[in-house]
Amino acid sequence: MMILGYLSFLVLIVLIVLGIPIGLSLIAIGVVGLVLVGEVSTAMTQTTIVLWSEGTKFILIALPFYIMMGNLVYRTGIARNIFMTASYWLGWLPGGLAIASVFACAGFGAVSGSSTATARTMGAIVIPEMRRHGYSMQLASGVLSSSGTLGILIPPSIILIFYGLMTETSIGDLFVAGIIPGLCIAVLFSVIVMASAMIWPESAGGKTVAATVSWRERFVSLLSVLPVLAIFAFILAGLYLGVFTPTEAAVFGVVAVLVYGAIARNLPIAAIRDALLDSVLTTAMLYLIIVGGTLYTRFLAQTGMIADLENLVIAMDLSYFSFILVITLIYLALGCVLDLFGMLILTVPILFPIATQLGIDPVWFGIYIVVVAEVGLITPPVGVNVYVIYAVAKDVPLGRIFLGCVPFVLGMLFFIACMAVFPEIVLTLVH
Repeated sequence: MMILGYLSFLVLIVLIVLGIPIGLSLIAIGVVGLVLVGEVSTAMTQTTIVLWSEGTKFILIALPFYIMMGNLVYRTGIARNIFMTASYWLGWLPGGLAIASVFACAGFGAVSGSSTATARTMGAIVIPEMRRHGYSMQLASGVLSSSGTLGILIPPSIILIFYGLMTETSIGDLFVAGIIPGLCIAVLFSVIVMASAMIWPESAGGKTVAATVSWRERFVSLLSVLPVLAIFAFILAGLYLGVFTPTEAAVFGVVAVLVYGAIARNLPIAAIRDALLDSVLTTAMLYLIIVGGTLYTRFLAQTGMIADLENLVIAMDLSYFSFILVITLIYLALGCVLDLFGMLILTVPILFPIATQLGIDPVWFGIYIVVVAEVGLITPPVGVNVYVIYAVAKDVPLGRIFLGCVPFVLGMLFFIACMAVFPEIVLTLVH
């Protein structure tokens, strides 16, 4: 029966590679697997129970609201204001526009919660500007693909909610824990850009608009990003102080963006309708993945595969650092063929119990998993963010974009090592 579990894992990867939606793949294999290890009536009962239990979790309500908030922010056009402000303040540095794009992605990610949305939105704004100022498209596309990953780390993050639902870890703690790592990666990316600009000056173009911007214009530009800063600060302060739950924070975020859109008159009814539709479709997709993942995990548990893998890892007697190294290599390999949700749904049910047995903090492990998964978003051949940027800059070969991501991939691996050695980077604000 255990062999059935391992075979199902291979079948699942094949289905995903063939382009079958991961949620449907998980549900199909989970239901068929439960029938094979039990009976049809048992499998149907399990499916009904999972559909009800997962769909009635209160925290699940947070998902559509955070997705809605990101969609609304995307349609307000505030992303351009964020980049303009960042370029005014940082454009004078070597590779200033690229550095501005890093922090603009961090700022937009703070209210969108999505990596692909961050890469798509900022890429469409920043790539033309960097091209106009003579930046190397390898640097431009590489930094945008990589910085887009900040959207899933800096809270509020959809993937952190997903991890919290899977492991029953406090989503509020995960959000707070993501702040310092997100800012650290943004600073690290900026240092990489500055180093590239100083070593290869021709890649960073000439003077930018920041060279002629007065201090008054810089301070005035801050007014245009105050709505984002206010929403972000209020949500995090409320979560940190325990004033409200992540779900209540999501509702507040949606209302705040709607109020801002009404005052600024940049959120027409058509845009709200489109945001609602996109939010419903995305939430339905994630719900199918959650249900499918739960069914598949129950099937694997009945085959004995999960227990077998746990015993195997325990028998290897891995130390803390050896475990982190092995898991990092596994994620780098999985990132070549799976998307973000696919990686988490297949690995977390197996790895999380082992991590807790080794004494690893669940919040730290969640941030670690997200950072490692970020690397998979910019590595070939899947590299979702790379394809998003490629859609914006079609004249730049995919190989060149992937090459532009290399320094940032190395930087993220360095940060993962720092997280492992100094877990306080993640846990300082939580414990």
